[in-house]
Amino acid sequence: MSGGDIVQGVRRFQVVVDDLRLGEKTARFQVTVSGVDRRAHDVRIVVASRESAARHRFACLVEDDAQGSRRDPAVAVQRATAVVDLQDLAERLDEDDETLDLFVEVEDADGLVQSKRVSTKGRVSVLRPGRASLGGDVVQFLPYATFRAANVSVRVERMSEDSFAYLRRWTRLAWLLPLVRPFLGVWLVGELPYKAQDNGYHLFRWVREHFPRRAVYYVIEESSPDLPRLDGLGNVVLRGSREHIRAAFLASRIVGTHHAEYLLPSRHPRVVAGIRGVRVFIRHGISGTKNMTANYGRRAPGFFTDRFHVSSDRERDVALEAFGYRPGQVRVTGLPRFDSLLAPIEREPEGLLVIPTWREWLGQHDAFSSSEYRDRWESFLTHPVLAAQMRDGLQVTFILHPNMRHYADLFDAPGVQVLRQGEVDVQTLMREHACLVTDYSSVAFDFALLRRPVLYYQFDQERFFGPHGSFLDVERDLPGTIVTEVDRLADEVARAATSGFTMSPDHWERAQRMVRYHDRRNCERVADSVRHAGGPAVHWWRLVDRLAEALRGLRRRVSS
Repeated sequence: MSGGDIVQGVRRFQVVVDDLRLGEKTARFQVTVSGVDRRAHDVRIVVASRESAARHRFACLVEDDAQGSRRDPAVAVQRATAVVDLQDLAERLDEDDETLDLFVEVEDADGLVQSKRVSTKGRVSVLRPGRASLGGDVVQFLPYATFRAANVSVRVERMSEDSFAYLRRWTRLAWLLPLVRPFLGVWLVGELPYKAQDNGYHLFRWVREHFPRRAVYYVIEESSPDLPRLDGLGNVVLRGSREHIRAAFLASRIVGTHHAEYLLPSRHPRVVAGIRGVRVFIRHGISGTKNMTANYGRRAPGFFTDRFHVSSDRERDVALEAFGYRPGQVRVTGLPRFDSLLAPIEREPEGLLVIPTWREWLGQHDAFSSSEYRDRWESFLTHPVLAAQMRDGLQVTFILHPNMRHYADLFDAPGVQVLRQGEVDVQTLMREHACLVTDYSSVAFDFALLRRPVLYYQFDQERFFGPHGSFLDVERDLPGTIVTEVDRLADEVARAATSGFTMSPDHWERAQRMVRYHDRRNCERVADSVRHAGGPAVHWWRLVDRLAEALRGLRRRVSS
């Protein structure tokens, strides 16, 4: 890294972000740096992109704090300030940059560099959205706190100037829309903005085929490789377009597989507040190995839904007891993609499919490239036993979780087909392969419903589960064999291949317990649930929750 070597695990300086104010055109930082018999030679703000791995540095003005030093003469105290011009930042970014993380870098006289994430746990004051103009587009910077570590990150949104002006007009009119929204029957459906292959796509296709006159719209990015999958269905709106903006504000239902904000034309707080359609969470998988209350619980920061779909009575109990949803908010329907997943196969499956899930602590390129995660999976993909199986004709396909799709190029595994998200949809991959290797992903439950063997490679259980553990007894409930070492995993793959990739009766019994319905009417049940998701109860629940949140905020302010 330019400017010196990053110090790992050595606290040479104490770095505290005293204040961060993100305004409309600038971001202002105030930082205190203190070190025992040591002074900072240079302090800078670093804006790091998760997608391109670029790190943009902005110099700080550093001054001695004589008053702070007098309290302990052995400690050098310095104050650093920086003003980041958002126009300058916008011009530096790659067009694919979507998420930015903020760091403070402190360099000493020896050239050693200490890096610290900017956190909301300091005296971070005002996190207002900012914006810049670039080549006929408006670039918005929308700060937020990460859900686990409470670090400050920034979403980057790009929109044409015409669409941005159109968005602002609709935002100003939002207060009138409750008068007309219930009579229009508009649904906005989608997944992650670049995808059309999961439960949102399957629900949308089913509704368009069975109820073509219903005003159901699918939102997707124009650059998505999945866009051709929507050909012929109609009612497709491109993210950020005028059609998307209009459909979002008029929608009485916002139906998504992830956070509903992914379906909105902007995550600007005023836009989010103005789009008031009933939020329906149809999920992107069965609740599985990890406790996701912090992500999708009723009181989870940054997540809000009016209706919550599950696939089994066990999942319903989790939604009520652990996630805190009301009984009237939860419906057992199954996942729309099951209808296609369980359709008769056209040819016999073959080969090994490898799909590990993501890790929230590996969001940056440097952290991922040097991680145990990468080393462990590459060790498996290049293992001599697996290589011998491939020489005997075993086909191996490897695909990363969408949150890690940018790191596919870091894997060097001769003979293994390394896919990027969007090249082939995961549903097709599961139907075509005879065996699955994963770590904790819920795709294992889908695969097990095909009555095919699953192998779990869980080398980092303690860190992955964390203090909250799992909703399952993983040894007794998961529909597959769990291993923690790469040699054992390779041997299990060879053993499964020798047996013709057959699933054990015990694992098949576990798989069947994961769903209530064993039919192909999941889309029908979900569509019916979406249609009936509104009503006076929703408005009452929202009012109660807003009042409860305001009361909790008041208590926090009083206690602090």
